[in-house]
Amino acid sequence: MEATAIYTDETLLGLVADGDKDAFTMLYRRYWQPLFASAARALRSKTEAADLVQDIFLSIWNRRHELNITGSLAAYLQTSVKYSVIKYIEKNITRRDYLVLLTDMLVSYQPPDVESQLQIKELQNVIQSAVEQMPNKMREVYQLSRQHHLSHKEIADRLGISDETVKKHIQHALQIIKTAIKHNATTFAFLLFQWLR
Repeated sequence: MEATAIYTDETLLGLVADGDKDAFTMLYRRYWQPLFASAARALRSKTEAADLVQDIFLSIWNRRHELNITGSLAAYLQTSVKYSVIKYIEKNITRRDYLVLLTDMLVSYQPPDVESQLQIKELQNVIQSAVEQMPNKMREVYQLSRQHHLSHKEIADRLGISDETVKKHIQHALQIIKTAIKHNATTFAFLLFQWLR
């Protein structure tokens, strides 16, 4: 096969369905970079984004005989990235870095549609309820860290406790929040995806 520009997506998909590896390579080269960029923006990790995009292309190759894409291949692939990213975030929502992003999102994100605004409000209530149920000292440490953006050292100095105690309070606070949000992981993941892209 020659230059990729002379083959339409439909032609290449037809060739891929027949097992043509060169056609598959052309599609891969045509779409890998924009898909990777979308995934990397949302996941905040180039390694995880590359793995996710590889899995999407592997799935296409493995399903090449029964794959029936009507409409734009670019749109199909972007939708695949979107749902793969949401699924990944949902599965890993309780990782500490996603929790930090989540708290940032709940403070700063104003979604354009009413449904997402209601979901944000509901999730803010879930987290607020979890924070209110924390023991007093843990809640105070968490709020100084997340709402006032103080460092562990600054919190320790202000409260007259050790850095290690501050660290443990924050770890336990995040664990309480993790437990609270597990029931809403899909909603969190979808909103995070919208906010991060």
